[in-house]
Amino acid sequence: MFRSMLATFRSATFVKAMMWIVAGSFVALIVFEWGADFSGGTSGRGSSNLVGVINGTEISHEQFDQQLRNAYRLEKNRGVADPDISRLIQQEWEALITQTIFAEQLASYQIEASDREVDFLNRNSPPPEIRNIDHFRTEEKFDFAKYHQFLDSPSTYADLNNKQIVLYAEKRAREMVLTSKLQNLVAGSVKVTNTQVRRAWLAKNEKVRVEYAGTETSQLADSLVTFEESELLDHYEANTSDYHQKGAVRASFVAFPKNPTPRDEAYARDEIFRIRTEIESGGDFAELATEYSDDPGSAQRGGDLGFFGKGRMVEAFEDTAFALEPGTMSQPFRTQYGWHILKVEENRGDGDDLEVHARHILLQVIPGRDTVDSLQLVAEEFVERAQASGFTSAANTLGIEANDTGFITAGGFFPLLGNKTSGLVNSFLEARLGHVSDVFDTERGLYAFALTDKREAGVRPFDEVRNQIAGQVRHEKKLALARARLEGFHSRVGSSSLMELAEASRLRYESTEPFSREDFVPTVGKRNAFTGQAFELPVGELSDVLVTQNGAYVLKVLERIEADTTSFETDKQTLEGQLLEQKRTDLAEAWFSDLRDRAVVEDYRHRFYSEF
Repeated sequence: MFRSMLATFRSATFVKAMMWIVAGSFVALIVFEWGADFSGGTSGRGSSNLVGVINGTEISHEQFDQQLRNAYRLEKNRGVADPDISRLIQQEWEALITQTIFAEQLASYQIEASDREVDFLNRNSPPPEIRNIDHFRTEEKFDFAKYHQFLDSPSTYADLNNKQIVLYAEKRAREMVLTSKLQNLVAGSVKVTNTQVRRAWLAKNEKVRVEYAGTETSQLADSLVTFEESELLDHYEANTSDYHQKGAVRASFVAFPKNPTPRDEAYARDEIFRIRTEIESGGDFAELATEYSDDPGSAQRGGDLGFFGKGRMVEAFEDTAFALEPGTMSQPFRTQYGWHILKVEENRGDGDDLEVHARHILLQVIPGRDTVDSLQLVAEEFVERAQASGFTSAANTLGIEANDTGFITAGGFFPLLGNKTSGLVNSFLEARLGHVSDVFDTERGLYAFALTDKREAGVRPFDEVRNQIAGQVRHEKKLALARARLEGFHSRVGSSSLMELAEASRLRYESTEPFSREDFVPTVGKRNAFTGQAFELPVGELSDVLVTQNGAYVLKVLERIEADTTSFETDKQTLEGQLLEQKRTDLAEAWFSDLRDRAVVEDYRHRFYSEF
C-alpha cells in the first residue's frame, strides 16, 4: 500500500495540483521567536482582536501575525533580502483560507494519516526544502543515506534546531499523505476509456491542409457599423449580471516620488570613483563587479557583457567601449542608467563588423536612506495637516497636486499601490467620507489618500460601463457584417478559384500548412467552428460560412493527412496517463474552486495591516 501511495505521489500531476491547494498552509509549524511587527503599530484598531472569520473559524491577530512572521523568516532563509510584506499578507491569508477548507474536508471524511505512513513517505520522498539542505547532499545530489542516518541518530533529537527540521519534514509528509488520500476520495473513480485515448491521439496526429477566404472584425473600420443608444441600454438591461461589482471606493491622493537628490548623485559618483581606484590598486574587476554592480544580468558573471557591435548600447556607453583598447579600463561615465566603469577584454572583426567584448560595473543613482527618511517625514506631516484641516486644503497650502483614483473595487488593483490596494479599499469601505489614510510606502514613492466617495456592491451604473457595452455591441455588429460579406462571397464561388475570387472581393486568402485539431491556425485561432469543419469536410468540398470570435470564413480542404496508426500503441500508455492526470487535475481544481466560492469569509486584515 505504501509503495503504491509513493508511486502515485511521485508520478501524479494531480497531486501537484492538490498540493497548491494546501501549499503554504502549514508554514506555522516551525516557531521562530523574533520581534518583527508587521501590523505597523496598528494592532488594536477596531473592537475585536480577530483578523478574520473563515467558515465560522475565528482567526486571531496573534495567530495570523505569527504565521506571517514565520513566512517572512522562511523567505529570509531562502535568500530573499527584502521580502515583500504586502505579498506575504495576501499569500498567508489565502493559505489560511485554504488550510481551513482543507481541514474541514479531512474532518468531514474522517481522513487520517498513520505514523507509519508518514515515516515511510518522509524517508522515501522528503519535500524539496529538505532535499536542498546541504548537509543531506553529496556531489550536489540528495543523499538518502545521509538523511536516513540523520533521522535515526539519537543526537538529532537532542539538538533543538535539528529536531525542528524533523518535525517540519514529518508535518510536510503528513500533509502529503492526507493529500494523497483526499485525491483518491475526490478523483479516485476517474477513468479514461480506450475511445477517449484514441480520440485524443487523433486530435494530435491527424492533420489537414486547407485554403480559406475570410475577414476578421479587426479589419473592419468602426465607421462601417452604427448603433442607437437604445441598443446599448437594451444590451445593458439584458446582461446586468455581467456588470455586477463588489463595493468600491474613490479617493483623492497625493504622491511623494522617491527621486534621488543631488546628495544621492554625489554619493554614487564618489563610490564609482572609489571602486575604480580599488581596481587600479590591484582589485579584480570581475570580483568587484559581482560585489557592487547594480546590473543584475551581468553582475553574477563578473560584469561580463559578452561581445556587442555598434547600435546595441546607448550612445555614451558605445562611444566609450569602442574608444578603449583591449585590456584597458574607462574613467567613470554617466548614462541614464547610472554611473559606469567599463573594461574592454578584446575586439573581433573590423569595420562595420567590429565587435567589443567588455565588462562593466553599474551603480544606479537611487534615493538613499536619508532621502527616504526625509520624504517619510514630509508625507507624515502632510497627513497630519490633512487630518486637521482637510485633504484638499493641505494639498493647496503645500502646493502639492491632488489626483483622483477613480472607483477602485474591493479586490481590485490600483497601479500605484499594486498588491497593497486591498488594504486601502477595505479600510475605506468602513470609513466616513473625508477619512485620510496613513502613508503608503511603495518602491516608487509614498502616497496618502482621502476618501471622496464609495459605492455599495451591486450593478454598475450604465454610464460607467457604456463604453464597454459599446465595444461589445460594435464587435457583434462587425461579426454580423463579416458573416454577410462571406455569405455573398459563398454564393459566388461555384467552381471558381477561391484565391482569385477572394482577392477580387478584397477578402483575406490563405493556404495553410498542415495542422491538427489541437494546433493554432494563424488569425483564425484553435478549437472553434473553423477547425471543426476542416476535419469533417471531404477533400475538395467547400464549407458553409463559419463564424468564430475573430471573424467569418469559408474554407476548402486541400489535403487530409491520416495519422500513422502504427505509432498509436507506442504512444497509448503515455497518453492515457496524461489524460487521466488531466481529468483528475480538472476535477480537483473544480472541487476546490467550488468549496472556495462557497466559503464564508469575513476579512478584517485592514484593521491591523495597511501594507497589503
